[in-house]
Amino acid sequence: MKNESCNIWKKCTAQLIVVFAILLVLFGSGGCVSPPRLTVEDRRSDVEYLARWAKDYHACVEVNTKVAGLPDYEKLLPKYMDLAEQAKSNEEFLQVLWGYYTLIGASGHAYLLDEDQLLGYMLDSWQHDAKSLSDIPWRQFWKARYWPKLQKKDFSHAPFQIIRQGDDYFTGEDWSFWWKKVPADSQIVRVNGMSCSEYKDYLKRQTALRYVAGDGDMFAEQWLVMNERSGFKGWEVSFRLPDGKTCDSFVPRRKGPPRNIKKSKFTDWNKGNCECRELSDEVGYVRIKAMMPPGRWQKSDEKKIRRFLEKSQGWYKRLIIDLRHNRGGDARYTYDILIRPFLDEPLVYKQISGVKSKILTDLLVVRGTCSFEAWETAVEGVPPPEGFDPNVWQFFEIHREVKPSDRYAFDGDIYVLMDRRSGSATETYLDAVKRTGVATLVGQRSVGAGGGYIIAPVMRLPASGMIFRMEGDLDINPDGTFLELTGVQPDVELPSCPLPDRADKKTLLKDPWIQAVINGLNLP
Repeated sequence: MKNESCNIWKKCTAQLIVVFAILLVLFGSGGCVSPPRLTVEDRRSDVEYLARWAKDYHACVEVNTKVAGLPDYEKLLPKYMDLAEQAKSNEEFLQVLWGYYTLIGASGHAYLLDEDQLLGYMLDSWQHDAKSLSDIPWRQFWKARYWPKLQKKDFSHAPFQIIRQGDDYFTGEDWSFWWKKVPADSQIVRVNGMSCSEYKDYLKRQTALRYVAGDGDMFAEQWLVMNERSGFKGWEVSFRLPDGKTCDSFVPRRKGPPRNIKKSKFTDWNKGNCECRELSDEVGYVRIKAMMPPGRWQKSDEKKIRRFLEKSQGWYKRLIIDLRHNRGGDARYTYDILIRPFLDEPLVYKQISGVKSKILTDLLVVRGTCSFEAWETAVEGVPPPEGFDPNVWQFFEIHREVKPSDRYAFDGDIYVLMDRRSGSATETYLDAVKRTGVATLVGQRSVGAGGGYIIAPVMRLPASGMIFRMEGDLDINPDGTFLELTGVQPDVELPSCPLPDRADKKTLLKDPWIQAVINGLNLP
């Protein structure tokens, strides 16, 4: 046993030394990646490859057109191939590709891998058998860093959160610039002298949004998002403050897409992933920022929740689990921390998920990983729904059974707060809650990127080397809608409001959604 442990330690140490050696060589050269030199034919072939990949493997492109009413990506292929041919630089070609990809990837997991994600895939691909994740060699993940670096030049975002309510836009947090203070819930009235609708139309004509087919409003949630010109520094914005006064201020841009916006203590898991608060003698509160993989973080969160509920001695009648802006992570967290310790008996439910047959035969993707397999009792093939060609599609009914674990000291009602940035593994949890009724879902629909039959694969364009993550399955909600299009719908829908900036008791008690739960969801 001692020799075996020693050998394992030596093997792990050797692997770490090699990893650090590789990183030292890469970063020692400045971490630079040479711009690819693409011919006209290279650009056209990459666009055509993307369309062909979507036809063969992407689970959502047909329903995007037939159900969501988006333009047909196949009919637009000649247009995008021509635009790619006319591109005068790699930057312009990326804008064209981004526009076409935005249409193809309108539902489900869909994004160009950023630098951190590429580095993670590269290390996984190198340390393990690359075929367990994809057929992309680890060196290609490193080379692909050129494209997200380039994309950052096209994107900006405001230094504050923006909340959309209908056709109006509001600040989601307090913000100050020099001596001017703009409080949360201030309305954005004009941008660069234009009304909001005028400015949005301007962006669609003058920025990379002009390459987006269909409705460019999908970027309206984080609205000050596109660079208007070379050397762009920011916006002149007119605000209407909550007290009715007006304030004009220059709003400096921050580089990168909206997801790079500075995180508050409420959203940054590096500042504590799980926070527990007593809001009253009868109401407890648990804030989860990300679904952490098994290990130190997950064990720490479980112990923190357990101690918190034991301290209450079972007096709480309501428990609020806040998953707003929780973009997911590992589904094992949702089952082991948020379901099993609340159960007295096994929780059984079913889910129907469909995939294109070619994704199971052609691609090296992960199906039935440990994230889901531990709770699968059976996977049975079922006939495709009406309108799905059985020669193209395979649908499966997945039977799940979640068994109880050491129970938390709580026997009241659970309320889960969710919003349009709750996604991926978080939706796996929300979907289970929706199907079983173990809690009440409160807030707004989720993003629409849950986990069903397979893990969303990555794909690489052969000429440019861009690497994307795409949706591989199509999950059907209990009401017959598609999860990737509509997300998980809450049991009680609430109007948009700014997030708290921290999770202390005083701040939380001012939150309208939390107050709605405390008041028994007696909405006006």
